Amino acid sequence: MWSAEQRQRLYLESELLRREGLDQFGIFHYAAGDTYSASGTATASSGHRYSLYMPIPSAFPYQRPSLYVRDPNPLRMFNGNPVSSVGVSHQMHTLAPHPAGWPQICHWRDARWHSGILLQKVFLKALIWIEAYEQHLATGRPLADFVSTMTEVL
Repeated sequence: MWSAEQRQRLYLESELLRREGLDQFGIFHYAAGDTYSASGTATASSGHRYSLYMPIPSAFPYQRPSLYVRDPNPLRMFNGNPVSSVGVSHQMHTLAPHPAGWPQICHWRDARWHSGILLQKVFLKALIWIEAYEQHLATGRPLADFVSTMTEVL
């Protein structure tokens, strides 16, 4: 069950996406199961299109949502293997794939996630990931060569 505060937060998140020019992404409510997701299509500077899907966890905004590249499926690496085949990979900035084989973009570490992080920032990180992925396809170099990892603060 979603609290009134969570529903209001998701409404505000949706409005922020629209207002900040990220209206290719939206937040959707599915009344039958009372679930939420965010999704949309990102277009890389090359013109290639990528469908992104983010199921919103019931503990949002206190729990980090997963973000998947749903299409193209399979999403292939430079060597032709599916990105999802590497699973959790620092080099490719991926986490455990979806059961459908969609690779999960590593956008935030669980330990660093907090309720002040907006879904807008998650989608912005996904756009950066996609541009790094395109560079990987062009060069064969891992995404880690193009995208920095958040450093741990002790």
